[in-house]
Amino acid sequence: MSWDVSIIKFSKTYTSLEEIPDDEKPIALGSQKSVHEAVSEYFPSTDWSDPSWGIFDSEFGSIEFNLGDDDPSSDMMLHARASNAVVPLILALCKGQDWLAVDCSTGEFLEFTEDPNAGIEGWRAYRDQMFKKQT
Repeated sequence: MSWDVSIIKFSKTYTSLEEIPDDEKPIALGSQKSVHEAVSEYFPSTDWSDPSWGIFDSEFGSIEFNLGDDDPSSDMMLHARASNAVVPLILALCKGQDWLAVDCSTGEFLEFTEDPNAGIEGWRAYRDQMFKKQT
């Protein structure tokens, strides 16, 4: 169980999923090497021993960066188990690369939502509730 964020890039910046025309197709994020470098700039201890699956562990929690095997990388999925501290880093990463981050739990772009922490906070509340039921 994780908070999931999809990273994509389009030919222009959209502020909501509803704005994206039916004929719009995402463009590549970049080569795997350039994506690794970009991620590692904001998440410096990311382990890329598997080039398609980076793992970041820190005192804030963890994020798995799922790139898949495509090179160039068409998109990236983030599986986060962390505190709110990772949200500004995700936003900075995307801004620096002209990528967009879709919060899979809210269906909104993190960059254009009033509360970019809503998804991760909802995930933690659900996780905590599930752990209470098991104990």
